[in-house]
Amino acid sequence: MKEYPIEYNGIQIDPIIFTQGFVPGCNVKICHGQCCDWGVLMDKPFKEIIMKFEDEIIAVMDENQPKDTAKWFETEPEEDTDFPSGWAIGTEVYVTPQGNTQCVFKDKRGFCSIQVAANNNHMHKWAIKPKYCIMYPLTIIENVLTYDDEHSTKLDYCGIHKKENFSQTVFEAMTEEITFILGADGFAYLNDYYQKHYKHKKKFS
Repeated sequence: MKEYPIEYNGIQIDPIIFTQGFVPGCNVKICHGQCCDWGVLMDKPFKEIIMKFEDEIIAVMDENQPKDTAKWFETEPEEDTDFPSGWAIGTEVYVTPQGNTQCVFKDKRGFCSIQVAANNNHMHKWAIKPKYCIMYPLTIIENVLTYDDEHSTKLDYCGIHKKENFSQTVFEAMTEEITFILGADGFAYLNDYYQKHYKHKKKFS
C-alpha cells in the first residue's frame, strides 16, 4: 500500500487535496446538485439515523420524489472496510419526469431533502446527512483521505476536466467539511501542513 507523508488520527492524507483545483464553492443554481445523481453509500447503521426523521424528510420532498420509505435504500448491504461497521448500504435512485435518474433524496431544485429537513428542524445542516455526501469532492478509500477523481469525471461544473472554473484548491474549498469530518483539531493539523508546504506554491493543478 502506498504511504503518504501526512496522517491524522489513523487516516492517511493524500497530498493531492492541497493541489487539486476546485470551483469557488458548491452552487446548486449552477450545477443542480449533479453530484447527487447516482445516490451514495453510507455506513449501514446510519440508515437508522435517517429513518428516525422519515416524517420530517417526507414533509420537504417534492411531488416527484418517492415517499415510500421502502424505496429509499438498496435492500442488500455490501461489505466495505471504509465504513466503521464494515458494511455499506446505498441510497436508491428514481427517474424524474424529465427522464433523468437521481438520488431519492434530491429534489427538483437540486437540494438534498435530508439537509433541508435538518435545517427546518433546527439541527446542524449535516446532522443526518451521509458522510460521503458531505465530503464530496473528498472521499476516503482504504483509509486514505483523497480527491474523488473517478466521480469528478462525470460532473459538468466542478469536474476534474473543468479547470476553467477552478479558483482555489480542494483543501481551501472544503474547510468547513474537513472540520466537520475530522474536527477542529484535525483541520488545524492539516492547515498547518498546507501552510508550510503548499500555500506559496502553484495555486492548483
